Amino acid sequence: MSRNTSRRRVAAAAAVAAFVGGVLIAPQAEAAGAVTEYPFLPTPAATPCEVEFDHNGIAWIEEISGNKIARLDPSTGATSEYPLTNPAGIPAGMEFGSDGALWFPEVAGNAIVRMDTATGHMDRYNVPYSIGLVNDLPVGVRATIDISGGRDNGMWFTNGATNSIGRIDLTTKQITSYPIPTLASVPLIIQPGPGSTMVFSEITGNKIGTIDVNTKQIKEYPVPTPVSAPQGVTTAADGTIWFSETAGQKIGKIDPATGAVTEYDLLALREGGPVSIGLGNPLPFPGPTRIGSDGNLYFTEGNLAFAGNKVGQYNPSTGKLREFETPTPVSAPCDINNSQNGYIYFGEFTGNRVGRLDLGKL
Repeated sequence: MSRNTSRRRVAAAAAVAAFVGGVLIAPQAEAAGAVTEYPFLPTPAATPCEVEFDHNGIAWIEEISGNKIARLDPSTGATSEYPLTNPAGIPAGMEFGSDGALWFPEVAGNAIVRMDTATGHMDRYNVPYSIGLVNDLPVGVRATIDISGGRDNGMWFTNGATNSIGRIDLTTKQITSYPIPTLASVPLIIQPGPGSTMVFSEITGNKIGTIDVNTKQIKEYPVPTPVSAPQGVTTAADGTIWFSETAGQKIGKIDPATGAVTEYDLLALREGGPVSIGLGNPLPFPGPTRIGSDGNLYFTEGNLAFAGNKVGQYNPSTGKLREFETPTPVSAPCDINNSQNGYIYFGEFTGNRVGRLDLGKL
């Protein structure tokens, strides 16, 4: 065993022991005051996750437990909410399409939803691919998790239960589905990839995949670390694909030209840093990822049930890791948004509010 490997194992063991014992020891969060939070959402325990912005700079928030879409004016903090028309729908990852509408899937509702944010009106489009004979049920098993716009007048989405990537045409609303070669891969997050592709994570397949929006060809890149649970995916301006390994405690990158995969151990990057007593899971458990306007990679730490309270920053040029703590302890930053120049926005799954990281204060 190398000295570095031994140190990483000791650091991980100490962090787990501290978490279980109730004294949470974690690297000192940097740039105090860089993270601010908006008021609590009107619905208690709404479990907000993704934040998307319209062309007027208004934030729209996915409320998973609340089964609503919230509207937040960042300039005033004023918030309003729009319940889903399907009471058992459960909204998932959202994105604005080129048609100006907000699109999102229903995790349990077997549908893709188009929301006119000017009126709040929602149209539902049933996904005609499922397991067994449940096509027309209001609640289903497709487990559509995330959606994103492609360069082909379509919105592309992941179907976890049917192990496929779906597409809905913005004009015709026709839905098609493309099976993933790896069985039981459970595709999770999808984003625009390099060139004419969409990139997606396979959380149980332990791979990162791309699908060409023109040819529909799917390529898969195995993650070197076994059972790493890849989650977040994003693409840099140079075409490099970046991803997170939630169980592997790593981030990684893929060179699409060569297929080379490189991993960066977050616990190793923390070595030698100051430690402090604080709240939140001391292990990073990296989640959704985005490239900030400063060119750095940002990712949530401890989203969903992992009880984290930080947003991580990795500088590809220097190889340095920095972590920024939320004012709310155990906030579980869920998904992340980079569309507002100079800022990173995120929903706090257990904090029940929206947070903002000011890149100008780092």
